[in-house]
Amino acid sequence: MRQFRTTRLMVLAGALSCAAAAHSQHGGGMGGMGGGRMGGGIGNMNRGLRGNNASNPSPGAHLGLSGRWWDERKTIKSLNLRDDQKQRMDEVFASNKGSLVTLLGNLKHEENALSSMSKQDRQDETKVFAAINRVETARGELAKEIAHVQLQIRQQLDPDQVIKLDAAIASQQ
Repeated sequence: MRQFRTTRLMVLAGALSCAAAAHSQHGGGMGGMGGGRMGGGIGNMNRGLRGNNASNPSPGAHLGLSGRWWDERKTIKSLNLRDDQKQRMDEVFASNKGSLVTLLGNLKHEENALSSMSKQDRQDETKVFAAINRVETARGELAKEIAHVQLQIRQQLDPDQVIKLDAAIASQQ
């Protein structure tokens, strides 16, 4: 019975590591600002941070489109964004980029720690669950920061633009 429990834990840890790796490859986060839709999860601010534009599969509040959507011609045209709005959005992103990079680094560190646990530590349920908790805490902190930034960016929009943005987000889901 104990061996079955240990095997089950190893499968769980392996599955979580694979999910974390896939999450990272797809922009990780709440699906919005990073590489996904800041509505699908973290909201992929990561695209702005890492230069990828993969969509983010994780669940979460849909607060924005993927990446630096305010720089995309199609979005600029559909929302009728003004240059002053885009400038303020750039300023919001720039002022928060350092904390986003730090939080993304923390998440990567915790994911790597979980993935590289020693064989002996992987046998210890307490250590495995503690490592999983650290990963999820780091992921949650990053998700909250991305949501915070996306909300600040949304505040630069006029009410009619917010309605159009929400419709664009809904059409991507």
